[in-house]
Amino acid sequence: MKYLSLLFLGALFCFAGCGNPMKSGYQKVQSKEGGYSVVLPNGMREIKGLNESASMQYGNFDTGISFMVIVDDFSEYKKIVDANIGNFQMMECFDTTRAVDIYGLKGYEFLIMQLSKAETEDFRVDNSMDDDTVINGLQARLSEYREKIKGDNSAVILCLYKGKDKLYQVYAMSSQKKLAENKQIMLDMVKSLEEI
Repeated sequence: MKYLSLLFLGALFCFAGCGNPMKSGYQKVQSKEGGYSVVLPNGMREIKGLNESASMQYGNFDTGISFMVIVDDFSEYKKIVDANIGNFQMMECFDTTRAVDIYGLKGYEFLIMQLSKAETEDFRVDNSMDDDTVINGLQARLSEYREKIKGDNSAVILCLYKGKDKLYQVYAMSSQKKLAENKQIMLDMVKSLEEI
């Protein structure tokens, strides 16, 4: 009986470890400023040049996946919205009388998407959430889109988070050809952000 109990306990530890990404080839990476952390596959290495505004940039040339985080101060975002509220009202993209839309992640997503469209040759949203969700205790919105910049066709998964006083843009990018094989890893990365 004692032998069976030990065997059961060993199996329990083994199965518990299977669901933990930290035990299966992932690493927890903390931002240099110390405000947040993410979980990335071990093959990801710090890189430069994705976006000068990014506080974190990683890539893996073997898989073709790149990853970055851009952090915005919520009070600065609110000032931008307040200064341009007339433009939003004219576009009728969402209800500007609802603070949850205009100052929340829906408005933030709208601005990010408009900026992305302006910088690309081709832009197509494949999937975007209608409502916010909660990921790791933070309000979040998840979008998937395809873009073409300087002839390169990329697939992008973007998760936006609203923290205590920060807004986070968390991107995972791959070539459109490799999206099917990379998608789950990309989703895992963008959904891993936690405020510290």
